[in-house]
Formats: sequence, C-alpha cells, structure tokens
Amino acid sequence: MPTLLTNATIVLRDSVIPNGWLLITENLIAGVGTMPDVPTMHGTTARDLGGAFLIPGVIDLHCDTIEKMVQPRPGVEIDGAVALHITDRLLVNSGVTCEFHSLSLDDAEFGVRNEDFIQNFISEINRADHASVRHYVHARVEISSARGAHALSLIIAQPAVKLVSIMDHSPGQGQYVTDESFRYYVAKTTGRNDSEIDEIIRTKALLKAGIPERIDYVVQLCRNAHIPIATHDDDTIEKINTWVEMGIGISEFPTTMDAAAAAHHHGMLVGMGAPNVLRGRSSGGNLSATDAIRAGHVDWLCADYYPAAMIPAAFALVDQGLLDLPSAIALITANPAQAIGMEHHIGRIAVGLSADLVVVARTPQPIVRDVYVGGVHVLATQAAPR
Repeated sequence: MPTLLTNATIVLRDSVIPNGWLLITENLIAGVGTMPDVPTMHGTTARDLGGAFLIPGVIDLHCDTIEKMVQPRPGVEIDGAVALHITDRLLVNSGVTCEFHSLSLDDAEFGVRNEDFIQNFISEINRADHASVRHYVHARVEISSARGAHALSLIIAQPAVKLVSIMDHSPGQGQYVTDESFRYYVAKTTGRNDSEIDEIIRTKALLKAGIPERIDYVVQLCRNAHIPIATHDDDTIEKINTWVEMGIGISEFPTTMDAAAAAHHHGMLVGMGAPNVLRGRSSGGNLSATDAIRAGHVDWLCADYYPAAMIPAAFALVDQGLLDLPSAIALITANPAQAIGMEHHIGRIAVGLSADLVVVARTPQPIVRDVYVGGVHVLATQAAPR
C-alpha cells in the first residue's frame, strides 16, 4: 500500500522543501513535491507530519556500541542475539537506518575484540530476521597485532562485511601519543593490571617491524574483494601521503588538524565522531571535530560510541551557524553513503532510492518521531494514519 507523507519540511541534498510531500511505493521513494500539489492515489495511507523535518535515514559507518552491549563490564558477556536486538532498537530510536558495526580484529587485548567474536556476530546478523535496520560489519584490523590481518582473510568474503579500516593502537603515535595514555585506556576499558599491560606493550614493540607487510596484505585483500578501506587515527601528513599512494580513500578520526587538512586536500573522505561535535572536544584530547568542520576538512560524521549523537550533532552545527541544514544532514546521510559506494541506493531523498526516512521534530531538541527502512514503518510515534 502506498504511503503519502504530507506537510513535511523535506531536507534534500542541496535544498529544503518547506511545505512538501513524499510518496512511498514498493519500498522506494516514488515522488517528492510541494503542497498543495499532492498526488491522489487509490488506497494510499496518508500521514500529516505537522511541519516536522523529513530527512534521509542516518548512515553510521563506525560505532562500537555493540561491544558494550555484549561486554558491559570486563569479564561479563551477554548473549550476542540479545545484544543485537537491543542495539537494533537503540539505533532505530536514534534515527540510524544503516549501521556499520565497528568490530576489531586484534589479539583480544580489548575484551571482545577478536576473530571469534566477529565471526559469531556475523552469524547473528545473518540470523536476525527481526532486525529493523540494515546491519553491516566494519572490520577494524589492528596491524600491531599478530592475528588481525590473517583474521580478516577468514571473513572478507562474508556479505555483511562492507568496510575495512586499518588501525594501529601502538603507544607513541596515533590515538595514544604516550605509553601513559595507552595504559590508562587499557586499564579503564579492560581492567587489566600493570604487568598485563606491560606484556601488551612489549608484544606490540616486537610486532612493529611487520606492520608494513601486514598493511600491504590487508589492502590487497580489500582490493580483491572490492571493499572500501579506511585509515584510523591519522596524526601526520606523512601517513596521509602513504595512504594516498596506496589509493585509500577514507580517513576516520584524524587526531591533528594537519592530518585532517592533508587528507581532505588529497580527496580522502574525512570522518569524525558526532559525540565530539556535541561535547565540543575529543574524549581523548585529540582534534576537535567542530574545529575541523569549521576549517572545512570534514566530510562525514559517525556515532563512534553513541548512536543518539548523530542527529543532534547535525542540528547543532546548524544552530551554531557552521553549516546550512542540507550540508549538516549530508554529513550523516549522503556523504557516508558516498564513502562506501552506496549513494545510488540510500543516503538521499530522491525518486528511485530506497525509502529510508526519519521524521524529526524539534522540541527544541531534535527528537526522532518516525523511521522508515525500505518503506517499512519501523518506528511509529505519531498519531494513527488518517
């Protein structure tokens, strides 16, 4: 049955329709226009949005919330099916319609970050016929680990794996500029004691010489599988130049303005965390996402660790006068879709694209009222259809 959404403030890629309508037919966007020129169709379900914003479904390329749902405390694990179900509901209520769960492949240094967990979680995704949103895997390969690169080879052919990132959590660079910052994070996150952390640092030092070879291996795996590659926590221009030479097109969470500027200059699509925008600073003391956006170096935002931050962060950028509404919404919709090559299917409100849509009311905070995924009304908080 076709669905007609009326009296909506429709946010397109480059403009806004202040008093618009949108028609959903057979899971696709079948028409968009301005009232009162509303199409009449027999058997159509009509919903008056009361002037609320209608935006594309949010596409989140990086979020590790599922890790916290599976392991809420060090040494405590929850069944993967339960964790996926509750995460699915959290995502829907946050307006996220396409989630790339960022799952790490390392040597189990950080709790569930290991190959067994990621393989089990892929199985849960394949079984999750109850899921409301689109669930994919963003495989994060820890190149300072012994097994991360090899573990990728075991899952790269899985249809759920749609994005791979190269990360190096060795202390002394990237996210952890000092041994002390690395120690603090590991202790806080995993509960490991000093001697255990000492052993991790020693192991990473021994494995450092093999990092270039592991990077080449990962890049070749992804090229063979036609999967986009991102880099993680870039801190220098030299690193960016290396990635550009390798043909890598995505840089997520650059830790310095120099790295962000260089990545953007070379055409890499730069991603930052939405919580960073809301808080006005990085949780790790690195680059402020707002400063990078103000400088024009950011192309997309992700949830990182907090899915509910996505839509509020976009509207905050508008309220602060840093971006217009279409540009801000594109940071969480059209631009991430482009980064992973899905822009012809999702990420925009345009005829022929999937009807992944979110109704947002401002009260004054942006509140997700309704969500459609492929035309299916998966979250309904409005009054009944007229």
